[in-house]
Amino acid sequence: MKTLQKEKASLVIVDDEQTILTELEILLCRSYEVHTFLNPEEVEAFVDSHHVDLIVCDEMMPEMRGSELLERLHRKHPDICKIVLSGQAEKNDIVKAINEGHIYSFLFKPVNREQLLNVIENGLENRKMKLLLKEQNILLEKQNRQLKDLNENLEEKVRERTAQLVKAYKRLEQIDDNKMAFLIYLSNEIGSPLDRLKKLAEVLITYFGLAGSDLSPALQPVEAGQLVERILADRQQVIGEKELHVDNRVPGDLVMQADPDYLEFLLTTLIDNGLVFCDKGGRVSIESRRDGDRVSILVSDTGRGFAPEDRELLFRPFVLPPEKRNPDGFGLNLPQARIIVDAHDGELEAESPGPGKGATFTLTLRG
Repeated sequence: MKTLQKEKASLVIVDDEQTILTELEILLCRSYEVHTFLNPEEVEAFVDSHHVDLIVCDEMMPEMRGSELLERLHRKHPDICKIVLSGQAEKNDIVKAINEGHIYSFLFKPVNREQLLNVIENGLENRKMKLLLKEQNILLEKQNRQLKDLNENLEEKVRERTAQLVKAYKRLEQIDDNKMAFLIYLSNEIGSPLDRLKKLAEVLITYFGLAGSDLSPALQPVEAGQLVERILADRQQVIGEKELHVDNRVPGDLVMQADPDYLEFLLTTLIDNGLVFCDKGGRVSIESRRDGDRVSILVSDTGRGFAPEDRELLFRPFVLPPEKRNPDGFGLNLPQARIIVDAHDGELEAESPGPGKGATFTLTLRG
């Protein structure tokens, strides 16, 4: 049965004396993979293209000083263990390199064999520990990043869940507040013709379906300008019969981020609202505005208008008196529109100078 041999560490020996190179190679080749160089200028290219664990380098060589070579290699290969051999008395440069961490150790020539073997073994062990520590630090940084991401994701999920709970609570609160108003509303409609009651049932099913659900619109770029043009084209008969002046200043290429079906419902509701409540011969104006990444479409009319205290009632179901609603409708289109707009993270507002002075409805979504 074969045993796996331990992979030998790779050593580079640099010295300008061939006898020393030969002696060191014989000494080290049994335990290590040894590469020898007489010329220090050849070393850098070799180290750049081969795996090297440790370098033993003579200090005083004709081509360059050993500490200079090792400092140059350190910039690109800081993990390699570096040892200097020196026969010189002045060691200032070497001591400086050791203090800066470029060189692990230096030995005096002639070198003691046992001392050299001991320093090399310790140097390799030191390198192994540094690499292990480096790997652990990298792993720790990775784990810290993952933990940070998990915390951020958890915080985001908590925020989302909290927002959902708040939204659900408000919806339940609203439904509870609307119970009595709904009963009164229903009693006012109970004597209506059968066809109207059937239509009311359909409208109520739609409204409660929206009010009782957690809408998640499929947002996409929708050409709102073209939607406005199409809605107006479908209402030319009403416009003509009431002799209304319609001024559409919304660009045909205006885009809003929305669910296409929901956006069509919103724009239809606002435009129909302007056409219905505008007196014969009146004016309906439609324009757009942009504020950063938000786009608004404003529908203004010269019609009935409303009192300040009725502004929020327009968006609440079952509370607006019949005389202030479209007689052919049920007063639920604007409350449905507000639910849809909230699900789009948008805004739907109404303004009026007062009864008989017209009104402006503004829809704002991301552009």
